[in-house]
Amino acid sequence: MTQISVVIITRNEEHNIKACIRSARQLTDDVVVVDCGSDDRTVAMAKEEGARTCTIDWLGFGYSRNLGASEANHDWILALDADERITPQLALAIKNTAFDDKATVYKFNRRNCIGDKQVRFGTLGFERVRRIYHRHQCSWDLTLVHEKIISSSPLRFVQIRGAIIHYGLKSFEDYRQRARLYAQMSAEKYFGEGRKAGLFKRFGSPLFNGIKSYLFQLGFLDGKKGLLAAGTIAYYSWLKYDFLRALYEEEKITALYPVRPKMESLSN
Repeated sequence: MTQISVVIITRNEEHNIKACIRSARQLTDDVVVVDCGSDDRTVAMAKEEGARTCTIDWLGFGYSRNLGASEANHDWILALDADERITPQLALAIKNTAFDDKATVYKFNRRNCIGDKQVRFGTLGFERVRRIYHRHQCSWDLTLVHEKIISSSPLRFVQIRGAIIHYGLKSFEDYRQRARLYAQMSAEKYFGEGRKAGLFKRFGSPLFNGIKSYLFQLGFLDGKKGLLAAGTIAYYSWLKYDFLRALYEEEKITALYPVRPKMESLSN
């Protein structure tokens, strides 16, 4: 079996970190926790579970993951969040994978839960994440949100059977609040990239994404959960482009009415 290190990034995750590390132990004894300013017992509890820890200021998801990978003992890295758990099926599939091509990135399903209920269908039910990579071939980009694995040479993406379980959403209200936060960060990212917020993006994208989740991805089979999830996905899509429009409006106003410097008094 190829040796793998698991890298977990945290901030105030004392309610999650032990279960997360224990799930990682199915694969490896090398678990690295990169803590970004916790003021609870996250770091102490990680050490109690035998993980190696490093504490840094928050400089972004990609930076934290890259730092953790550089501190790992092995070259193949599995990136994990504290509110995620590796299932036994995924652990077995990873153990049976050769990992003989550095240019291959491995992906698997992520099962999202809202509260203690799993969302089986819709966008949340069919999510896949790319998380296993060779640290000398790949790294994480440094974008504000939705960081990606990148490389200077072409990559191949291979699906592994099994899944991680994501317990990050406490309720639909929590989901909506997170959607708002991520929409704002996405808008700032898009603004920096020069992407525009046209009418289709602002109104067509939310409609398409909501219908896609509820109908095309069978979200209706989750009943009320599926409807609420589709609505939140549409809300997120609309909100990020509305935030982006607001940033461009702010830029126009600043260009027309720049802040003038204060004049110093000429009197003695």
